[in-house]
This record gives sequence, C-alpha cells and structure tokens, in this order.
Amino acid sequence: MSNQFDIDNVSKLASIELEETEKNKLSQDLSIILEHVQAISNLEFDISVDEVFIHPLEKQLNLQEDVVEEFLTHEEALSNAPESKDGKFIVPPSME
Repeated sequence: MSNQFDIDNVSKLASIELEETEKNKLSQDLSIILEHVQAISNLEFDISVDEVFIHPLEKQLNLQEDVVEEFLTHEEALSNAPESKDGKFIVPPSME
C-alpha cells in the first residue's frame, strides 16, 4: 500500500482549497492513517469463529441465520410511492 498522495487531487475531490502548510499536514495525517490500517490488516489471530465476541461486554449474542425470502417486485415497490415516473420514485430535491 503506497503512502504517497496527490493532495491536490484529494482536495479537488473534497471541493476544498488548501494552503501549502495544510497540504503538508494532510499528507502526514493520511500517511499515519494508512500505516495504522496496514498494521491492523497484518494482525493474525489464533481463535476460532466461535470464540469471537462482538459485544463490548463479551456476552454471547444469539444471531439470526440469514434466510432468503421473497421480495417485492418493481411494480409492488412503486405502488405505495406518493409519486413515480418512468418506473422511478419521484422525490423532492435535496438542494435548490
């Protein structure tokens, strides 16, 4: 994983303008984040899936099995929509 960033491209994608000092700081911060992600990715565990606890108090959770069920057809999904056009939901704009 490369720690090199095109900070100008990142700032363009985020639609923000950065000073040169901000670019340097952001580059350092992103490199640190990637180093942490890489370190976590390299961890190895010698535990079985049954031993993994996902509850903060290490309580055993009763997880439900995934079951494939029937789902709505496209027409059924649109049937209760307040407004639809050309097979799509019509919603009010989020920005004007």
